[in-house]
Amino acid sequence: MFEKIEKFVACACVAVMAVLVFANVVARFVFKHSLAVSDEMSTYLFVLMSFMGTAIAARRKAHLGLSIVTDRVSPKARIIIHLTVYAISALFCLLIVVTGVQMVISQYRLGQETANMQWPEWIYGSFVPVGAAFAAIAFLQTMVQMYKDYRAEEGK
Repeated sequence: MFEKIEKFVACACVAVMAVLVFANVVARFVFKHSLAVSDEMSTYLFVLMSFMGTAIAARRKAHLGLSIVTDRVSPKARIIIHLTVYAISALFCLLIVVTGVQMVISQYRLGQETANMQWPEWIYGSFVPVGAAFAAIAFLQTMVQMYKDYRAEEGK
C-alpha cells in the first residue's frame, strides 16, 4: 500500500514541477516576468519527491553502497551489515520526523508564511516529517523482508 502511494506522490511531484517550470519559462519568454509561484512550489515539491524517492529506493534495495565489503563476507555477515545499514537509515529518518514535526509546530505557532505566495509555511514544512516517515517505514519494512528472505534461504 505504501509503495503505491510513494510512487504516485513522486510521479505527481515530477509532473507538477515540470508544468510549473515550463510555465515559468514561457512567462519569462513571453511576458518578460518570472512566476514566483513556480520557484517556490518546485522547491517544496522537490523536497517531498526526494523523500518519496528515498522510500522507493529503499524498497528496491537500490541505495548507493560499497559492495566491496559485503561481496567478500559470509552470507550471515552480509545480512548483519545490510540490516545494520537499514536500521541506521530508519533511525536517521525517524530523527528527521521528530525534528520535522518540531519545525512544523514552530512554523505554525509563529504564523510563518512563504516568501512569494504568502501561504502558511507549515503546510509545506509538513512535507519533511511526512516524507521522512514514508522513508523510515520503507527502510523498516525492507529490513523485515530481508531478514525473512535470509531465514528462508538459510532453512533450505
